[in-house]
Amino acid sequence: MNEAFLSYLWKFRHLSQEIRTESGDILIIMHPGVQNTDGGPDFFNARLRIGETTWAGNVEIHVLASDWYRHGHHTNGAYDHAILHVVYEADRKVYHQNGEPIQTLVIKNQFPDWLYDRYLRMMQAQQWIPCMNQLDSDENYGFSMWAPALAVERLEYKTNSIRLLLTSCGNDWEEAFYRHLTSSFGLKINNLAFELLAKSLPLKIIRQHIGDLFQMEALLFGQAGMLDKNYRDPYPCELFREYQFLRDKYSLCPLTGNLWKFLRLRPSNFPTIRISQLAGFLCHSEAQFFKLLDHGSLNGVAEGLNITASTYWNTHFLFDKPAVDQQKTMGQSCITLLVINGLAPFLFFYGLEKDQPAICQGVLSFLEQTTGEINAQTNRWKEVGFPVDNAMKTQALLHLKQFYCDKKRCLDCRIGSRLLALP
Repeated sequence: MNEAFLSYLWKFRHLSQEIRTESGDILIIMHPGVQNTDGGPDFFNARLRIGETTWAGNVEIHVLASDWYRHGHHTNGAYDHAILHVVYEADRKVYHQNGEPIQTLVIKNQFPDWLYDRYLRMMQAQQWIPCMNQLDSDENYGFSMWAPALAVERLEYKTNSIRLLLTSCGNDWEEAFYRHLTSSFGLKINNLAFELLAKSLPLKIIRQHIGDLFQMEALLFGQAGMLDKNYRDPYPCELFREYQFLRDKYSLCPLTGNLWKFLRLRPSNFPTIRISQLAGFLCHSEAQFFKLLDHGSLNGVAEGLNITASTYWNTHFLFDKPAVDQQKTMGQSCITLLVINGLAPFLFFYGLEKDQPAICQGVLSFLEQTTGEINAQTNRWKEVGFPVDNAMKTQALLHLKQFYCDKKRCLDCRIGSRLLALP
């Protein structure tokens, strides 16, 4: 037995129809309270009727009554307003600091055995998600109603790293946006390499060369550690010479070229192509976050990401290695990922920090109107009957898998808690 399951029983009132406290008084749960996920009592603001008296206050949950003392609650003023102690077993009497006894409810044998058995099976399950064997492909157990809240959870989770980034940039929004968006160009495989590239090449230097795509590429490819004096093609040789001048001018220290990953990537996703497209985007947008805000919506920003790599890359994926002539325009799926994982979280964070809920709502609306990403996880969710028709739902499902299913938080999951209680 554990406190998580006991809290679940209390929260959803999966208890016998008539329950009594240890003192023999009938207990009526008018409202179980609001579950607390931080320090302090487990449930705030519960409303109970014990005997003839109505109480309002906090409820604490323990497996053993003696845990009250083991956890130090008897010396913590935060627990002075506890009106009920819910335990699996009452192995000792518990008192407030003033010596008054705390009303205790023992719930051992007060709930269906099958409910606990089903919970244990979920916890021990080895499937892709714990409730895999219980899902019915014809319904998604209220997921569509929960999806917006899950999507917000995911956006808030992503804002944690953006907040740290903003602090490291001295609260310079433009520098933080430049670094965050640049890292997004690396998608999942080269995210760190692009992040380090932006950190090594401050925005103030980038802005000195906004109007010159050639110089922008020289800076980016040079700092990426991809330029070499031994190239045969004229273009990379020219880039190398230009970078040598710019490196000395700004006292730059390039990254090592082995940071970049090419293996198992489609050629169109090679970091060489992405760096050229990044150069084009920085020139096109003038690397200004607040200018992007003027678009009024992420739809307008997404259109601005429809960037083509410079002409050299029409016939190359790598320096000195010719390929079939083809423009290297950023594909729609890549643009979608950039907006979902780069622009949307940053804009959502900006709305939170500046107390502009309309911006946050605009991000959610954009995700709801945008085609969801296609990957192994979203395909798996689709197979078991969950909707993946827009980015809000796919982001919600990715968050559900990472922070609920993988961590076996079935009792905190609306789907898991519903499945547990089905007759």
